[in-house]
Amino acid sequence: MPLLLRMPSLVKLSPMRNKQMRTLNLSLALLALAVMTIGPLWWPAQAQDNPTLTPDRQEIQTVDIYEKFEIILEVAGEITNPYDWGEVQVWGNFTARSGQTYQIPAFYMQPYEQTCQEDCQTEILAPVGEGEWRLRFAPTELGLWRYNVRAKVGDATEVNLTAGSFEAVESANPGFVRTAGRYFEFEDGTPYFPIGHNLGWSWSQGGGIFTYLAWLDKLAAAGGNYARLYIDTPWFIGLEWNAPAGQYADEGQQSAWRLDTLLEAAQARGIYLQLILVWSQAFTQYTGVPVAVPPTPARPAIDADFDNNPYNKTYGGVISEPDDVWTDRNAEALLTNRLHYIAARWGYSTTVFAWEITDALDSIEGFSATTANTWLDRMIVALREGDAYSHLVTVGTDKVQPDILANPLLDFVQAQVYQARPIEQAKDQVVAVLNGLTDVTTFTDRPVLLTEFSLNPWFEPTADDPSGVHIQNIIWPAALSGSAGGAMSWWWDTYLDPQDLYHLYTPLRRFTDGIAWNSLNLQPVDAALVAQSDVTYEPLRIEEFNRIFRDGSASAEVYRMTGDGVFPPSTQLSSYLYGSKFNAENRQPQTYLIFPPVDTTMRIGIQNVSTAAGAQLVVTVDGQVATQVDLAAGTQALTITLPLKAGQHTLILDNLGEDWLQIEYLEIEAYTSPMRAIALTDPAAGIALAWVHHRDYTWESALAGDTIMPLLYELHLPGMDVGEYRVEYWDTTTGNVVGEERVLLTTEGNTLNLNLPLINTQLALRVFRIAGPT
Repeated sequence: MPLLLRMPSLVKLSPMRNKQMRTLNLSLALLALAVMTIGPLWWPAQAQDNPTLTPDRQEIQTVDIYEKFEIILEVAGEITNPYDWGEVQVWGNFTARSGQTYQIPAFYMQPYEQTCQEDCQTEILAPVGEGEWRLRFAPTELGLWRYNVRAKVGDATEVNLTAGSFEAVESANPGFVRTAGRYFEFEDGTPYFPIGHNLGWSWSQGGGIFTYLAWLDKLAAAGGNYARLYIDTPWFIGLEWNAPAGQYADEGQQSAWRLDTLLEAAQARGIYLQLILVWSQAFTQYTGVPVAVPPTPARPAIDADFDNNPYNKTYGGVISEPDDVWTDRNAEALLTNRLHYIAARWGYSTTVFAWEITDALDSIEGFSATTANTWLDRMIVALREGDAYSHLVTVGTDKVQPDILANPLLDFVQAQVYQARPIEQAKDQVVAVLNGLTDVTTFTDRPVLLTEFSLNPWFEPTADDPSGVHIQNIIWPAALSGSAGGAMSWWWDTYLDPQDLYHLYTPLRRFTDGIAWNSLNLQPVDAALVAQSDVTYEPLRIEEFNRIFRDGSASAEVYRMTGDGVFPPSTQLSSYLYGSKFNAENRQPQTYLIFPPVDTTMRIGIQNVSTAAGAQLVVTVDGQVATQVDLAAGTQALTITLPLKAGQHTLILDNLGEDWLQIEYLEIEAYTSPMRAIALTDPAAGIALAWVHHRDYTWESALAGDTIMPLLYELHLPGMDVGEYRVEYWDTTTGNVVGEERVLLTTEGNTLNLNLPLINTQLALRVFRIAGPT
């Protein structure tokens, strides 16, 4: 349980009219300290983890491991702004019996309490007493801890404030979240697989904190364990928005009370929060949205921007334009001071899953990857200085930014997938999420989390998808494609909650529980689906290439051409095949792994050929030349056709001519099955996880009330080792296991073939090897 200690006052400070100030002659504080017994600051030789108590010895306080130990302090001196770490520093040094040490900053706060008792539409907060200094710490080891607290005000000499000890005892808290390869784990070694959605904010007219607590209740009841919260908005939680820059008093402290309350509530419900520290729109000029937003349901006004930002010189701030934030040292000092306060006040909490520096780095005015990375580095370093527990750090971007993704200070990276309804026709949600994730995973080996998605980036998609089918069709493939968790929907307040769609998370949580994500070597695998009756295969057409001349393909890796498209995405492939004489430095053949389900035909559309010299297209299939075509200089609009046999093949496109040719499209006539499968396997551990989806099961078909013809398929999982396997078939709507069987695989490294039940929506499978060969 958390422990709060109010330390004996060194000197009782008289409150002044300005609650930010406390004064006292520093010599009185030193005199008081001289007569206080603060105990030894070293470890005596006879100290034990469980010291024997004597009649004249007070029983030692106990604190649950990873839980909050909190001290209320008295700090003496002439203090103008107690929130300014440059003016006053208070910190505690904590030492475990093992010798592990932590230096933890203290912080100044005004306590508040919620006073509304009946018919409360929102919280009504009243201050409790005067402002005070507090220090929060979470012990990370069992046994005895000793601490001493020191302070430095202005140019005065450091002084000791107090010292003491406590014993950390066992608790159910698993500790802070860390990375484990491409996944997450707690410090006690148990896996953490995030499932939930954005809970960005509430607002007073929408029920304030009471509404937010109700959202947490519903999310937790459905098995959710993750939420993403902005702590820099003027209408809910924002330390500086309604005060001079650098001051966190009054409304800033009410905001801080909300976050205190929400962290405790989230912890009680087993939900871990990703906190967005800087709202990117604070450093932009908001221009509105390109569609008419429906007048209902109610929503907060989110048009605040740099024109409302206290950092703006118009309001006594330090910068004139939003893009000054990248380089202005005064703005940097204000931001890093805020980050320090955040780490000091909430860094103790294991409920903080991660700090997100900003939600959309590339939407801040004046963005360039080089400048942004420099700024990001400074922010992260400042945050780390105050966060002794090294919480995970990430950053959001609107678009894929390879240079930002490569920043070594980020512990994990994020993706987002928005479809532009109602302006555009919706695309295949599964293809969208797979492309969105592979766009990011291509550039990193760290965990990737899809933290925002929706059909509509401007308002809730209730009219399109009242039952949340698109959510099902995104969270499952995200979870089983190598992402570090499920995908996190937007529109929590105007869509997910009013439509009561929390239940969509329950099946995924049940399915993912018990999987050792952090220790297994789960990798995406090309699972094949074989129809057990006649079906129609649709053509697959690839035409979204990188069409910038002399901008070569991203890498020489093999691109997998599935029924859902090319992975990594074809946008990373150049549409140009360069020849061996001109532009040869950009020459790179394209290699594809293809899986035609039946004998079919491939068409290669040639858009044009260099007018300076000819080209020669050479296509090889499994190492054999399938076709070779000489293309004269200036050739345009030519289609090349070749037959393909059913099965897996390696296909290479190369240009052995002198100059470039440009591909317009690649098309395989009969390729895309009515059913798709996404799978992860760890053959050595004997585990496979798969999701099978009927392509006709979409939000469009659900809205239209279409009847979907169930199909019978066989699922082939390649590369599995010899043994007996237990196969569980899961209903992704109810979260129930609807079937179980035992399957024996007798040929090592062969394919595990599973007969699936009839499917007209979705099905998930968990496969476990339970015995070796018999």
